[in-house]
Amino acid sequence: MARYYSCDSHVLEPRTIFEGLEDRFGSRAPYFEHTPKGEYLRLPGAPPVNIGRLGISGARLDDPATQERMLSGYAGVNPGCLDATARLADQDRDGIAGEVMYPSANMWTYAVPERDLVHELFRRHNDWAIDWTSDAPERLVAVGCLPLPDVDEACAELERASAKGMRGFAIPVTVPDNKPYSHPDYDRFWAMASDLGVPLTMHCFTGHDWQMGLPSTWGLPTVAITGYTLAHAAVSSTVATLITDGVAHRFPGVQWIIGEFETGWVAHFKQRLDHATYRARDLAFPGLDREPSEYFDRQFSVTFEDDIQGIVTRDWIGVDNMMWGNDYPHHDSIFPNSVRVLGEIMHGVPEEEIIKMTWSNVIDLYGIDVTKLQADDEVLTLS
Repeated sequence: MARYYSCDSHVLEPRTIFEGLEDRFGSRAPYFEHTPKGEYLRLPGAPPVNIGRLGISGARLDDPATQERMLSGYAGVNPGCLDATARLADQDRDGIAGEVMYPSANMWTYAVPERDLVHELFRRHNDWAIDWTSDAPERLVAVGCLPLPDVDEACAELERASAKGMRGFAIPVTVPDNKPYSHPDYDRFWAMASDLGVPLTMHCFTGHDWQMGLPSTWGLPTVAITGYTLAHAAVSSTVATLITDGVAHRFPGVQWIIGEFETGWVAHFKQRLDHATYRARDLAFPGLDREPSEYFDRQFSVTFEDDIQGIVTRDWIGVDNMMWGNDYPHHDSIFPNSVRVLGEIMHGVPEEEIIKMTWSNVIDLYGIDVTKLQADDEVLTLS
């Protein structure tokens, strides 16, 4: 069995999550739009979501055939996007044992201003994802969506979905400036996540607004050159708040994951945060009893795909804090070449460190029962 487990892949939500909401939400209900440029999900106030682009891993964007596939939306996506048995076959093709899977279209939902709609879509997403992965819960690990900064609703959904078997949850990368994650309103949420032992991921593109709190002059992080290049500035700001404002100190049981921002920036960020806190110690939470980088080492993980810069600086980032993911089924994914790419970027890395970054860190964090991985495969193959 392959000893690679992707910590950062995605589901592609089916139409049913977004359909049938007109009676409740009227003109605010999501809908699908078929245009000459493809099939798009339309959410209130959101940029249009190109469905075809979310499910074409293994194909190149500069190939005219890929562009033709994307025009057909759901009809052109990889079979493993919509069918669990096909998904397991794609894992086998890629040489990996399983995947932790985040949302795709619902990444845009985090920033929808219609909060009652957000709550409903996330409940639907979580219920569907739990059901979709139920026949292979060790190879297909779903990550739920939580509607922070709406603390009441997020706590209720955290409790409800975790009771149904959800092992981890995605929260927004950024929240409004007037209610940062250090605000006391969030304390009961952090306490609940700690008690339940579920990791919380801040995944790229899941901000409280389309900019993820970044300057509008940079352009949207999903499409603009500057916005995409500097997207990690959003999550690094949030991590700095969680550490220097004392959230990590007060809730040592919470584990946060920094998802799909790559890792080349992390070593310098940790050093810079330590130095900045030394220079302005009176601005930090007075109870800090260790360096900010030590809180990072204790409570934060960061994911990478093909980021050799992070591998080169892994001693400063912390091998125990790094987890690899293939980003299936998105167009940037290294599927079906994960084994080859890992061989290239891990050249010269000791085997015990490779095992941590591509296997044991994610296995331990999500409590994956490796003895059941083959059993999961048999269930799906025979069904």
